[in-house]
Amino acid sequence: MLLQIEDLAVSFLSMYGKTDVLEDVSIDIDSGEVIGIVGESGSGKSVTALSILGLLDNNAQINKGHINYKGNDLLTLPPNKLQLLRGKEIGIVFQEPMSALNPTMKIGKQISNVIRKHRNVDKQTGKQLAIKALEDVQINNPQEVFHKYSFQLSGGMCQRVVIALAMSSPPELLIADEPTTALDVTVQAEILKLMKKLSDNHQTSIMLITHDLGVVANTCDRIYVMYGGKVVENGTTSEVLYHPQHPYTKGLIDSIPEGKSKNHPLKVLQGDSFNPGKRPQGCVFYDRCNIRSSKCLEEPPTIEVNAKHNVACWEAESIAIRE
Repeated sequence: MLLQIEDLAVSFLSMYGKTDVLEDVSIDIDSGEVIGIVGESGSGKSVTALSILGLLDNNAQINKGHINYKGNDLLTLPPNKLQLLRGKEIGIVFQEPMSALNPTMKIGKQISNVIRKHRNVDKQTGKQLAIKALEDVQINNPQEVFHKYSFQLSGGMCQRVVIALAMSSPPELLIADEPTTALDVTVQAEILKLMKKLSDNHQTSIMLITHDLGVVANTCDRIYVMYGGKVVENGTTSEVLYHPQHPYTKGLIDSIPEGKSKNHPLKVLQGDSFNPGKRPQGCVFYDRCNIRSSKCLEEPPTIEVNAKHNVACWEAESIAIRE
């Protein structure tokens, strides 16, 4: 196992008190595997990712849990040792490529600085490897782009540069946080295909964070569905998408417009998005669930549907979910 998150709980402190944002989150990823973490905004996807690299805000508090990377708990690792892992063994692609790049520094210098730091090479070698990294992400005229600033590039080009930065070591684990959100559909497909190719070439594991089930269907080996700071369902991509056992997962799938006709309107999840300040008693999805029962006032355990599928729901066997 390359990375194993066990029972992670995170809260944020503010003038209004403490707000729990993650509760008992457990996620694992093997070498060379691509997993998807899906869920609506506020479900805890990005907080989970930032916890791995120790990049949470100062008001964040980790209440319990372990993040084991190659046998070392990252939560107890000294800051200087964790810093050595960032970029070298664990890379990250942020959601907004323009804000992830320094607008006052040329693209080539940003990449070559990272390469020189992690590979311990001289300036000339760093430049050559930086140009090679730009070639690897299929940027035309990499020598020209090397001397440009981020504001001179399109959003798709900037995202390729960010991926080149993240893959320049190359890392053993790449965390991609909504890497295609700001891009048009054509560029999205190109970026995802590129990331998968880089993963295959370097045996890099990928943790892909997204709200787009179409993306994970074409990219990921396994899926973790998060809601309200908890993992409510996980399993192989085919199991979760074709045999959803949690009402939230089924609601996400039913809301996909593809294949729907005007005579079959989209289904919607009732109620408001999850409010971490008003966490319900028992099941985290209780307030919005259409098949809830009195049992759901107690927190459901995570049960094994089969060897490739787990769900946290008292009503997992309900016919209403399977319809």
